[in-house]
Amino acid sequence: MPTYNFNLLEHTAAELISAGKVVDAIKIYIFMADGDPSLDAGYLGTKLGECYELLGDIHAAKYWHGRAVEENPQARISSAGAVKRLAPLAGIDHLLPPAKQAK
Repeated sequence: MPTYNFNLLEHTAAELISAGKVVDAIKIYIFMADGDPSLDAGYLGTKLGECYELLGDIHAAKYWHGRAVEENPQARISSAGAVKRLAPLAGIDHLLPPAKQAK
């Protein structure tokens, strides 16, 4: 498997986002995160969270922002804010039958 330059991958992902190709940017960030349990000190979690927010997938955005905060709570301040901001929107009660909802 070839070795890729992190900065080149990041630059390419940023260009894809600017061009409106957020799904392709996500593919690059997922590739970069694969095998990196720290998500590059949470940076990749933040980037993935931002991408999913752009797509309107608040559940995935909250998950990735949350992972970023788990890995580096002091540095991932924007992700911490996103987790708080998205928490009320990312509920699942509307997906469950009424009898199954948490009380």
